[in-house]
Amino acid sequence: MTGTPPETQTHESFECANCGAPRMEYDPASGMLKCPQCGSTRSIQASVTEVQEYELSASLTDAEKAHGYGRTMKAVECQSCGATTQYDPNVTSVTCPFCGSSQVLEQQPDPELIRPESVVPFKVDRDAAQKLYRQWLGRGFFRPRDLTRRAGAENMQGIYLPFWTFDAHAESRWRAESGDYYYEDEMYWATENGRKVQKTRRVRKVRWHPTSGRHSGDYDDILVKGSSSLDGGIFQKVANFDTKQLIPYQPDYLSGWAAESYRVALASAWNEGQQRIRELEHSACRGEVPGDTQRNLQVNTALSRSTFKHVLLPVWLSSYRYNRKVYNFLINGQTGQVGGQAPVDWIKVAIVIIFALLILGAVLFAASLAEGAALGSLLPALHVVMAWHARPPPI
Repeated sequence: MTGTPPETQTHESFECANCGAPRMEYDPASGMLKCPQCGSTRSIQASVTEVQEYELSASLTDAEKAHGYGRTMKAVECQSCGATTQYDPNVTSVTCPFCGSSQVLEQQPDPELIRPESVVPFKVDRDAAQKLYRQWLGRGFFRPRDLTRRAGAENMQGIYLPFWTFDAHAESRWRAESGDYYYEDEMYWATENGRKVQKTRRVRKVRWHPTSGRHSGDYDDILVKGSSSLDGGIFQKVANFDTKQLIPYQPDYLSGWAAESYRVALASAWNEGQQRIRELEHSACRGEVPGDTQRNLQVNTALSRSTFKHVLLPVWLSSYRYNRKVYNFLINGQTGQVGGQAPVDWIKVAIVIIFALLILGAVLFAASLAEGAALGSLLPALHVVMAWHARPPPI
């Protein structure tokens, strides 16, 4: 990226040529800009450039990068969770999409924000997202009855989340102890019919020997979140993005949509990316060790040809409060995969537990009655046997 002059926010027109509406918005259904008033559409001009990978070592220290989003945006910082989200300038009423708080303050966009290089545009539109949300809210017997009403689908926001992707070539040297199984007969003592007897059994043993080798691998689009606003466990439920569908970033894709500013800097994200690549290499080297088993695997990995991209990926997000606790719900804006948190109606849980205990008690009571009846049917026979044994011996 050396030699590219820093860029600031620009004023790009999204006015509708048909009716004069001040803003056309990106429409996931058509893949074009669409006027929310008259419905007319305008195609997004295809980029003349391709998605580029940028050499990492220079970028970590090079300040001459393109900055901002290439269009005028309003930055809003949440005073509750700290997330900074970028909106269209004409958006006046904002709640934080990550925690549902209305305690937000407008601030100046960060002029040092590295511009996204590529984007996966939204494929799931608002109607489809709201339908998926309602279906998810109503799923599950233990959810409160009023959940759908109190966590309304109208609270959903379509937002682009920031990510870093990393590519690298890895060269690893490994060494370990490789184990081969072999079997020996072993004598042992056992007790049978009150007597100790000697027996033989087959015992598996391991013959260890040192081994070493090399492994090389090329890693593409290792994805690292640029956001710290979402719970990692929830996000992993919807994280099946196809990064092969990345296209060059253009400001048009943000028209009518929000975008979170990254809070994980490039250097920190690269530390996590390296760790993931090294873990993948360690696993690959483990598969290279010969023999039936192994131990003491040591891997030394060197990375080269490291590149990165700053990308935006689409998510529908709802944060709602139920009994003073915040719950998150996510939809992958590319695939429609859903995941989230929901409260539990503990009254329903208690009813089910009590009902299960009543059934168990009834089963045990019936079993005890059956056992008593069986014992009662045996008593006459037992009396006969006891009487026979108690009779006087013959003279």
